Amino acid sequence: MTRAPEGVRRRSARSASLLALVVLGAAAPGSSRAAGRDVERVERVVGVMGTTLAVVIEADSRPLALAASERAIRAVEAVERRLSTWSSDSELARLNAAPVGEPFDLSVELAADLARVRELRRITGGAFDPGVGALVRAWGLRTGGRQPAPAEIAAWLAVGGLDALELVDRRAVRRSAELVIEEGAFGKGVGLDAALAALSLTARGEVHLVVLDLGGQVLVANGTHALSVADPRDRRRGVIRFEIGRGSVATSGNSERGIVVGGKPRSHVLDPRTGAPAADFGSMTVWAGDATTADALSTGLFVLGPVAGIALAERLPDVEALALEITTAGLVAHATSGLRGRIETLVDDLHVTTIDLSLESNDP
Repeated sequence: MTRAPEGVRRRSARSASLLALVVLGAAAPGSSRAAGRDVERVERVVGVMGTTLAVVIEADSRPLALAASERAIRAVEAVERRLSTWSSDSELARLNAAPVGEPFDLSVELAADLARVRELRRITGGAFDPGVGALVRAWGLRTGGRQPAPAEIAAWLAVGGLDALELVDRRAVRRSAELVIEEGAFGKGVGLDAALAALSLTARGEVHLVVLDLGGQVLVANGTHALSVADPRDRRRGVIRFEIGRGSVATSGNSERGIVVGGKPRSHVLDPRTGAPAADFGSMTVWAGDATTADALSTGLFVLGPVAGIALAERLPDVEALALEITTAGLVAHATSGLRGRIETLVDDLHVTTIDLSLESNDP
């Protein structure tokens, strides 16, 4: 892993594309002001979790800002070592390889991760379910796409994703060989939450602003930051802008990440309830008080679709959501009530609507 020198911002072509869904607008590193006081600003960009982590810290002194940025980076790297399914020796990969029926002892951290994603699966009625590794393989999402046989889909649906994981305290048991847990829809959120928790350990001085951008998911603390959401048809075109003062924002959508199966474009986001790719309506952006929730819900609400997804977000505490739907009449934005008054449209050809919750059931 190569780290950019402190205070130097550097992006690869791939990271620039990923960051286009939620664009981070930061000033140059150096001295700035917070609440009338001079503060030191440090910006760093490193490679982690197969993408880039951009770190912006404002603190009372440069050494404090650098120490805080190092804590954040090391925390995300630790989560990668725990959750990466691209590495056979990560803790999650070893759980996925554990013999069916045999207990697997979990670290405190992984036990907490699994308990949290199981709860988010319940909240979304199964629209978010990280136990889709066998489906990812069946559809060839990591190998360019393929058409699975009906028997492959049926075998996975019979398992029920995380239902096949027995979890008691710090011990897990896989009840089916079809259960393979993927970190893709929650790993970045866990990493960002771990980074923020690590920053709270800074012993001296004060950190005035934290902005972390991990592959397009942004976390903000101790300050206000402006974000723009891109047109799902053209990631170079920002269409909506809003500010957040805390919490995390994540966006799910296909853009250029979709796959082609049998000559037809298909979503790379899978619907665990059907075993098939989710309907591709545009994009779903979620703000939540913590990054794990934002990450998981951006996927789960995307799977539910623009109307049902926004309706569920409206009922959840400390959650707001914005769906950009591609229609024959153009691009339509659906927003939760708490976000609707805070968004600024950046283009003329965008229609912002209100979801009529009376038309939605209380079930996800």
